[in-house]
Amino acid sequence: MPDADLHLNPLTRDFLARLPTARVSGKQLYRAPDGGVLGDWFGLALSSAFQPIVDSLSGRIAGREAFLRSGSPEDHGLSPWTLFSTAADDARVIGLDRLARAVHLLNALVAGNEAPLFLNVHGRLLAAVADDHGRAFRRVVDALGVQPDSIVIETPVEASDQPDLLAFVLRNYRNNGFRVAVNVESPAQWQSISTTVWPQFVKIDSRKLGRGSEARERLKWLSALREDATLIVTHIEEDPEDYVAEHTLLQGYALGYPAAGVADMAAEAKAA
Repeated sequence: MPDADLHLNPLTRDFLARLPTARVSGKQLYRAPDGGVLGDWFGLALSSAFQPIVDSLSGRIAGREAFLRSGSPEDHGLSPWTLFSTAADDARVIGLDRLARAVHLLNALVAGNEAPLFLNVHGRLLAAVADDHGRAFRRVVDALGVQPDSIVIETPVEASDQPDLLAFVLRNYRNNGFRVAVNVESPAQWQSISTTVWPQFVKIDSRKLGRGSEARERLKWLSALREDATLIVTHIEEDPEDYVAEHTLLQGYALGYPAAGVADMAAEAKAA
């Protein structure tokens, strides 16, 4: 067991200790040389990158969103969209989505990430799973000794076009102990679904808010729609001053790029 794993709880340490240190046929998870965890998806190595989400007032890290990275043995990577498009049927989409979330969770634990972890679910998964969303992943979380409310399940923007389905999905994840976040296309869309769905976080692209006083007024209006839902403004690529407000979080390159490996993420956390 690597010394770096000593900070982990016993259940997670035991799980990691049983993982092979190289790809093994029939095994979906294995350890990387840097101590991180890789997933094996038909010969592609799945790994994680984490981007910080920061409090707009204090600048503290309030969460991290996990992004999927993939590469072949020849180091020719595929984008996540391309990767999911190769999953021709629903069963494979479900399998890939759940494997990616397990890889992200394990890598966040190895890196000592204490901030809430935002994990995306693919749009096709929402319709493909007919019963209890979150139940299978809750079993993984429990087996690792992790509190489910430290994880935020994030739905894609296209899911907000189907508020009834989205409400059902969010309710299931919340019933399984997870927190939830939705992506909306515009302020008007959040207004239209705010009485139907009940997320703890609402993510909206800064480009939909404008700049200067226009952005500040829209943020104020959005916050008033549902005071129990925290706004996260995404795609902050320049000075974030226009989007600084109470109960508002920010995400974008101006605040931090996704850290591509466990070592990078651990170093970032130490520096903070």
